[in-house]
Amino acid sequence: MSSILLVDDDDSLRRVLGFQLEEAGYDVTAVSSAEAAVEKIGKEGRPFDLVLTDLAMAGMDGIELLRRVKGESPGTEVIVITAFGTVESAVSAMKAGAFDYVTKPVSRDELLLTVDKA
Repeated sequence: MSSILLVDDDDSLRRVLGFQLEEAGYDVTAVSSAEAAVEKIGKEGRPFDLVLTDLAMAGMDGIELLRRVKGESPGTEVIVITAFGTVESAVSAMKAGAFDYVTKPVSRDELLLTVDKA
């Protein structure tokens, strides 16, 4: 079973995505901020297989979280999700090492297909 760290400041979306991933058999840990994600990664003592993060969040954004994850655990894949998709933000995420970049709203099928590929 793959372990996923889900990072999104939208409570309802975080719950829905978490439920869909758990229903598909993934071990999901969900947090509401990039800062909480960094703390959780430090406390776990093992890397997550995948980090699924929102791009635009208060405080640290998803790109900075992506850089930190890749710096600390290069083998952990990161998928960036955003409601505000632009070519520039997609290029920035991919250059920083994102596995993929997905725009909201994301369907259950698209989510699971992208996560399965990672």
